[in-house]
Amino acid sequence: MKIVIFTSSKEAQMEEPVICDRDTVKIDGSKCAGRSLGIAPYIAKYLKDLGFYVIIIDPFAEENEYDANEVIKGEVFSISDELIKGNYVIVSTKHVYDTWAIMKSVLAGAKAIQVVMSIKRARIILGRLIKAGISKEELRRLRIPAGLDIGSKTEKEIALSIVAEILTMERGTSGLPLSKVKEFEKVVDEL
Repeated sequence: MKIVIFTSSKEAQMEEPVICDRDTVKIDGSKCAGRSLGIAPYIAKYLKDLGFYVIIIDPFAEENEYDANEVIKGEVFSISDELIKGNYVIVSTKHVYDTWAIMKSVLAGAKAIQVVMSIKRARIILGRLIKAGISKEELRRLRIPAGLDIGSKTEKEIALSIVAEILTMERGTSGLPLSKVKEFEKVVDEL
């Protein structure tokens, strides 16, 4: 199974500094600053170690920053629907191209779309997506914020919660504690 991770190792200094169409994004790099890979390298490594095929899309990626099968970089890039269709997508773009990445993933038919974003930010982005013609039904499929509630504090822990959520989706499980699934309390009660 492929995992597509839309990310950015720079942060937008203004609201989504991009010009885009359905398949292509052009980022104004002069409106992006800083240098932080964030959670994407951890997610990529965990997933690759688990046997997933990992594709990173980071306009500002530098050599050997990600342990991934493929890295797509450059301030202008194109993504085909075929790359996304039927695959898991994680969006963690630091406000650089959030709206486009989510819209592209919905329209291309991603299997599931996890978005690293606050609920406050989601209200803004979802409003844009509705204006662009994405239905509320399609938006309900998004997983915002991404990950399972494990009390994550660090980037590694957040990445682990996102990977755990992917595993629950891929395997069709509940994500509940095994003690509940295996009904451990019943064993104690029967003693």
